[in-house]
Amino acid sequence: MPDFIPVLTMEELPAEGFKAVEVQGRSILVGRLGGQMFAWLDRCPHAGAPLRIGKRRGEELTCARHGWMFNLLSGKAVPDAPGCELTKIPLQIDGSQISLNLTFISR
Repeated sequence: MPDFIPVLTMEELPAEGFKAVEVQGRSILVGRLGGQMFAWLDRCPHAGAPLRIGKRRGEELTCARHGWMFNLLSGKAVPDAPGCELTKIPLQIDGSQISLNLTFISR
């Protein structure tokens, strides 16, 4: 199994925002804001809710279940709550192809 798995192209991604993709049975948020790319496990670390149904305002995403906010570029809770961060998914871009590495996520 390759370390990085192709999931979508840059053309399939909003210019400012994110898209949820299903990879190996996991939902992952892949996005870009202000030219920066990110990929996070689509799961609130507080209560496990899917973040894809939350509301985005600028760089912040609010969990729909309990209202916790996270910075989409850093993954940190807003306001900062040590130990409560989004799970980062390594990504790479080759041309217009976006690939993700999920090998470190335990099932």
